[in-house]
Amino acid sequence: MQLISQITIPTGKKDAVIQLLLGDLSAIPEEQAVDILVVSAFPNDYTPLEGSLFLALQKKGLSVQALAANKEMDLVARLGCWLSAPLSIEQKNKFNFKKILCFEPQYHSTEPQTIVGNIFRCINTFAFDESNNEIAMPVLATGYQKVPMQKMLPALLENAVFWLQKGLPLKCIKLVLYRQEQADTALPIFEQVQQSLAKTTPRETKNISNFPPHPPAAPYPAVAEPEIIYAPGNAERHNESTGAVPPAVLQPYTKPTPAYDLFISYSHKQTEAAHEFVKALQEKKNALTIFYDRSSIPPGGLWLRQISEAIQNSRSVICILTPEYSQSDVCWDEFQCAKVMELRTKKSIIKTINFMKDDDMPPLFAIYNYIDCTEADLQKLINSAGRFC
Repeated sequence: MQLISQITIPTGKKDAVIQLLLGDLSAIPEEQAVDILVVSAFPNDYTPLEGSLFLALQKKGLSVQALAANKEMDLVARLGCWLSAPLSIEQKNKFNFKKILCFEPQYHSTEPQTIVGNIFRCINTFAFDESNNEIAMPVLATGYQKVPMQKMLPALLENAVFWLQKGLPLKCIKLVLYRQEQADTALPIFEQVQQSLAKTTPRETKNISNFPPHPPAAPYPAVAEPEIIYAPGNAERHNESTGAVPPAVLQPYTKPTPAYDLFISYSHKQTEAAHEFVKALQEKKNALTIFYDRSSIPPGGLWLRQISEAIQNSRSVICILTPEYSQSDVCWDEFQCAKVMELRTKKSIIKTINFMKDDDMPPLFAIYNYIDCTEADLQKLINSAGRFC
């Protein structure tokens, strides 16, 4: 494969790289070997269509359809992706990758912005394992799924740069183009991002927002989850006449500069329970600073950056786990931001509260088991507040 261009991301240790290459992903040379090949498909359809990567792999003896029948991890319902079982030793030596991560975007959306967010939720789920830290992929969804390169590539690059800057332990992301005309379209986009990064100082790079113009590539859909920031000396009041919890944004969210004791991550369907939990925290220790508000952060690409900064400025991240939590894109991203922070700082950051039983809890969440309040035991949730003070 021919290296066309490369973006280097300083990570504080060994630099990470995003490479743009021209070549055939069904014939990765040994010197370009990767851990995971990322591919995309229509939902539950691995037909080796003419001109597709699936056909090229099948002609050389590797059936994606067969791999789909023997998944190592199935997150299709949650994230629209699955991870194959490891290839045989013979196949690994022949194809120079170990596993396939298959992404099926149209399970959830046909919008490029949402597709890109889900691609990285999938990748992030497996990239925390050091044996899965080099990946290769085409510019996903631009083939038979017909998403324009001009929309997908800038969004892919913006998300890739963000996660690598935050500390996702990937060494290399290879974006591989098969045809010269694809390279001719992709290279100017890639180089514009490269030049934008080169013009920033190391401090500015952490909050890069000067990517080339393209439709907003929000890592999430627009958020409408009513949540609150709590500041010391303030408390929310329950509206006894209606039973509703009134809005109580007690400090505006401008920049993620303050340090927080706790960041509360939860699904909006558990808003009332989360409110009661935060009230209990404040009653236990009034001086706690608790990040509890997403609603004042504007939707779009800056959303994830600002949430990430708030998490990185928090001592602990409390995740209230429910089936709705693991179905929420917002919650996935918050959890993964906290996980990246744990890896970077080598500290225990994430504290989970199992508030409702989730028979399909993703392994990334299930490895944490701090407090059990199932089934939706509100009083037990309130009583657990003392554990965090």
